[in-house]
Amino acid sequence: MSTRAKVLVLCVLLWSQPGWAFDWCGTFFIYPGHVQSNFMIVNGSLRGFGLFVPVGLQDGAPLILDFHGFGSNHSVEAQNSCWKNVAKREGALVVYPQGKSLVPAWSSGDYCCPGGNAGDIKFSRMLVSCLGKALPRALGVNVDSDQVYAVGLSNGGAMAGRLACEDSDVFSGVAVTSQSFPFRTVEQCRRVDTDGIAKPAVPVIEARGTMDVIVPYIYSWGWSLPAKESLERWRRAMDCRDQPVFEDICDRPGSGPGCVYGQTWCQSYYQCANNSVVSQCTLIDGHLVYNNDHDYSPCDDAWFEFQRYHLVKP
Repeated sequence: MSTRAKVLVLCVLLWSQPGWAFDWCGTFFIYPGHVQSNFMIVNGSLRGFGLFVPVGLQDGAPLILDFHGFGSNHSVEAQNSCWKNVAKREGALVVYPQGKSLVPAWSSGDYCCPGGNAGDIKFSRMLVSCLGKALPRALGVNVDSDQVYAVGLSNGGAMAGRLACEDSDVFSGVAVTSQSFPFRTVEQCRRVDTDGIAKPAVPVIEARGTMDVIVPYIYSWGWSLPAKESLERWRRAMDCRDQPVFEDICDRPGSGPGCVYGQTWCQSYYQCANNSVVSQCTLIDGHLVYNNDHDYSPCDDAWFEFQRYHLVKP
């Protein structure tokens, strides 16, 4: 039996013992240039994730956690999202966490979706912490703790939004794709601690499709907010004080030469707390805006804002 098979058998045996509520960083199999499945234990439960390490990774690498949508999985997210392309170009790591339960989901706030796991936040933080320890041993490369980002589609986008609100001491920016602000009240985001200090504001880039029937743009089925209300809550949560700036999406850094002016737009607040930014980009498209007809990459656009509003955490 191979070493990897033995590790997997051990993981299954440990997973079957619900009384053993402990944490373990687990496996970090690395196959540069490819997405490799790995496992860890969080609160005594086995959790899976895909890990993409680009060829020739350099020290001080950024880290991106890319969360899949409701009912999907980390393999589908790795295939369909545009974050792997960003990672190849920018020399970043991408982790594709896997949701638990029969229908994979994330515990992502008040709106979306049923079936998330109470340990999802801890799972996310452990991924960052464990990679920070494993990567120097495996490759002699360190993760830049000031460039750790959470991104995702739909339910995964809501999960990224929750991390922006509750864990901005770890995550320096988020990209919320085809979802909205995750909580019923603004006060639930960046709560003040016992010392009277709020979590730091971070860049939030939201991308929405006007023809999205799953997460509608101008109304709600109950598991999201309309786009206008979502943007307003993000503005208030990140303490933006300026007037909104309207831009054609073709003037954004995520657009390509095939972009056509006058069809899509972004609305942004550039004077938010902690030198942050809140942007919402609107596409004439459906739910899967990663692959749209406007020659626009939500990933490239978010990455540019992450770098332009680069935060250094205390």
